[in-house]
Amino acid sequence: MFSLLCFTITSQAQIKTEKIDFTKMSGRGIEVKNIDRPGVILLFDGGEAQYVPAFYDKKYNEEAALRMYYGNILTVKGKQSKIKEIHFKFATKAKTKLTTLKVIPKGMMSLKRIKKDIDIWSSLNGVDSVMFILGDGNQVRIKTIDIVYEALPSDSVVFTISAARHATLYYSNKTFTIPQGVVARTYKIEDNMLKLSKKYVSGDVLPKDMAVVLEADEGRYTFWMTEKQGEKDEKNVLKGTDDNCQTTGGTIYYGFSNGKRGVGFYWRKADGGAFENGAHKAYIAYTPSSTAQAKSYLVFDTATGVHLTALQESQMEDEPTYNLAGQRVGKDYKGIVIIRGKKYLRK
Repeated sequence: MFSLLCFTITSQAQIKTEKIDFTKMSGRGIEVKNIDRPGVILLFDGGEAQYVPAFYDKKYNEEAALRMYYGNILTVKGKQSKIKEIHFKFATKAKTKLTTLKVIPKGMMSLKRIKKDIDIWSSLNGVDSVMFILGDGNQVRIKTIDIVYEALPSDSVVFTISAARHATLYYSNKTFTIPQGVVARTYKIEDNMLKLSKKYVSGDVLPKDMAVVLEADEGRYTFWMTEKQGEKDEKNVLKGTDDNCQTTGGTIYYGFSNGKRGVGFYWRKADGGAFENGAHKAYIAYTPSSTAQAKSYLVFDTATGVHLTALQESQMEDEPTYNLAGQRVGKDYKGIVIIRGKKYLRK
């Protein structure tokens, strides 16, 4: 199933800082998985390393710090916010070589080294999320992480689109401007197939009470509300709900998912009966001429458009390759991969 997460706040836009100080924690060898703060969340993953990120307090001549090992991954995500800077302060008495975290994909944030023990990663306009992976060397010890972020105002809604790259969206009372990198589509039904009815691209106004299918790369996207009306598609068969509630308006009901026949709308119940639809998600209420002949799925007549370049192995075989989780993968890995900071489709 495809997922879409939504976060809203009511405060005005402002610059804030969250400080994570590992020197004030106690314990040894304690695995660190996530740190959730009001404006940001930090996710730690062992990746392909033998050891996971863990905290060690002061002992002998060592400094209290979070230890990360070769292959470990740190993902920093904004919560209704844009991340402007991330400051790393490293322990100076580490026995192993001090190494820096490498940003994935490359180019999302630029590095400025203040001292040998301080790295500052920054982005002029801010990013929704950023992933770091520990590269060269054995390990790094982090004393503090300061995250400078811009809290987004209440006239915006931030959506997170998963690695599936598709989701559905519906608001009965909000009109949005489509952000950069996102395409929204409406559909009609012809010959028991979904056919494209209307497409909304970056800068277009998405009217209220208009359910759509979104397509975008994995990440967080800010939808700004607008007073403009937008052009509604009267042929659109997609419906939606603002809350978790039963589907209505037809005799057969379909929910959005990635089924055996690909991306499309499928029965949630064995007989195509009504089901509980998620908040701000789309569904289809269909009344066919004969329910006995109704299909259990409605797939798109054309691909929704995975805009990836087919990977030329001969050109990239020696390049470090990562999956969407930031984990390094081998030459036999199939699917979406990241090489040189860009996404490719390896077949």
